[in-house]
Amino acid sequence: MNGEAPKKQRLQALVKDAKIVICADGGANIALKSGITPDVIVGDLDSIHAETLVKFRKVPTHEERDDETTDLEKAIRWAINARFDHITVVGATGKRTDHSVGNLGVLAKYYPDAIIRFVDDLGEIIYVGRELRFEGRKGDVVSLIPLSRCEGIVTEGLRYALNGEALEIGVREGTSNVIVSSPVSIKVKKGRLLLFKLFA
Repeated sequence: MNGEAPKKQRLQALVKDAKIVICADGGANIALKSGITPDVIVGDLDSIHAETLVKFRKVPTHEERDDETTDLEKAIRWAINARFDHITVVGATGKRTDHSVGNLGVLAKYYPDAIIRFVDDLGEIIYVGRELRFEGRKGDVVSLIPLSRCEGIVTEGLRYALNGEALEIGVREGTSNVIVSSPVSIKVKKGRLLLFKLFA
């Protein structure tokens, strides 16, 4: 994506573990600066620099001029159609706040067709679904972020436990909780809930 990319070391580590690298439009500019050659470039191609197109002239491009979807969504749909169901996104946050907030919706929108996570230098964000269990270290900081009103939330392994309670932006948020035991379990009866895990 064309937001704030992680530092070069983290970005290259993520690329090393990836089966395929997809650049969403202007994300190709960041890839070029980071010394990364993508496997495909997807989007409406209105943000990619001419120099980047020249450098990546041998990289397949999939141009899609659909004003109803963002370049991030175009790239995710391309990945899903190519039968990739675990997607790591970098550059989806930072720079423009409206883009950052808007992008969060895709975590829920394309679930369960794809398990998507956003990664930056601070941490990662994933969609909880109806239930999520994960390993974590004691003392690690996590936040529960409701995209909509979330009801019947039950957590295990967190300092500030929830037992059937609700979270809603502007009413009650779940920021800066702490892992006290692992694995952590989060269950949600109703609503769309995100989990942010702060990198140690």
